[in-house]
Amino acid sequence: MEGSGAPRCRRVGILGYGRLGQFLAARLLAEGAPCGFSLGFVWRRGGPERPLPPPLPLWDLRDLASTGVQLVVEVSHPSVAQEHGEEILTHADLMLGSPSALADPETLRRLQGAAERGGHTLYIPRGALWGCEDIERMDRAGTLQALSVTLTLSPASLRAGGWLRERLAGAVASGTRAVLYEGPLRPLCPLCPQNVNAMAAAAMAAPRLGFDGVRARLVAEPGVPDWHVLEVEVTGVGDGGRALSVTSTRRNPATPGAVTGDNTRDSFWSSLQACTGHGGCVRFC
Repeated sequence: MEGSGAPRCRRVGILGYGRLGQFLAARLLAEGAPCGFSLGFVWRRGGPERPLPPPLPLWDLRDLASTGVQLVVEVSHPSVAQEHGEEILTHADLMLGSPSALADPETLRRLQGAAERGGHTLYIPRGALWGCEDIERMDRAGTLQALSVTLTLSPASLRAGGWLRERLAGAVASGTRAVLYEGPLRPLCPLCPQNVNAMAAAAMAAPRLGFDGVRARLVAEPGVPDWHVLEVEVTGVGDGGRALSVTSTRRNPATPGAVTGDNTRDSFWSSLQACTGHGGCVRFC
């Protein structure tokens, strides 16, 4: 009964209905209520010409305010956050599954400002990033000297644009392992935004380094058709040539050609459950 003291479910809207959006929608429908969440709507780019499942479709994001959701989960494309994130944060918390959008300084400024003004939380899910809390603590303490992230994928899993597309095509033609990019993270994000979200999460965990200070390395490897391999190298501030150094390697099983690894879907489900409202700030989940 209403008023019985039972906690109300937080209504969740999902932006995007690819593999990850379908997975989260199914989990919310099947298991959301015991966790304190319910599915409020599902939206996908492309409008009515791209069909949605019968439950709870939202065709126009301009109608989002009328849905009464408390949390919006973006798992679509960075452009969605760039175009609609500020408006979403006036009405609800936002779990940003495409943090590569924040490589654009103006987008980061606008979304941080909207979260502060609206009293809503901009959540950054850790996704495939291993050890983000440790990176965040070191950065906050001023003991993080360097951070590099290497992502190795099958060429079929890469969604490259610009000049990177030509380099990827060359790697595919050769059939051999190829380093497609090595350098600061910021220029890489707009070239393959759907692939580098774990790298972007690392930059957000280490704001002293940020998108310009975090080093990125993107590797196309035909020999790993059903794996996503993420290597994170952390170097602490040292003295006399001695410094903390930590390297982690995460091998994530993946459907051949998929952008998102299998275990990353479970990571997103755990992150969603942590989005319980933390006020007007940016927060990892």
